Amino acid sequence: MKRLLLPVLLVALAGCGSAPRAMDPQIREQLLGHVEAVKTAAQHNDRPAAEAALGDLHRAIAEAQARGELATENARTLLAATERVAQDVRTMPLPEPPAPVTVTVEPAPPPVVAPPAPEPGQHGRERAEEQARKWQEMREAWEHNREAWREARDDHGRHNGKNNGNGDD
Repeated sequence: MKRLLLPVLLVALAGCGSAPRAMDPQIREQLLGHVEAVKTAAQHNDRPAAEAALGDLHRAIAEAQARGELATENARTLLAATERVAQDVRTMPLPEPPAPVTVTVEPAPPPVVAPPAPEPGQHGRERAEEQARKWQEMREAWEHNREAWREARDDHGRHNGKNNGNGDD
């Protein structure tokens, strides 16, 4: 920030106190507090804070004038000085935008489906027995097929004159 423009505001504020219709010392202190906030933000190169402090200073000047605590000519002088400072603040670089945020949403786990509850009473028992009977039939069929495959392998070995490696010749 240029060092010449902020003191212009301080000079304008000091000059308002010596005008024929002097500014109330309490109002001057209030406005000096706002000027100090602008100065601090500008020294830290904080453009948003400096702009906000200038807005607060403008509001304070307008409110003091509306209450009759600040003469119109003094308010004009101060507002002109704040506008020069605002032009200087606008030359400050804007802050960098924040880094993008990546949000990962994981899908909900699939619902757990419970197996159907066994039916109570006689019907449930019959169903369980039927299931056991089917398993037994499948086991017996597998055993039968296994025996048939073994016989076929052995027959094939005997007809071709090969030993099956079991010592079952």
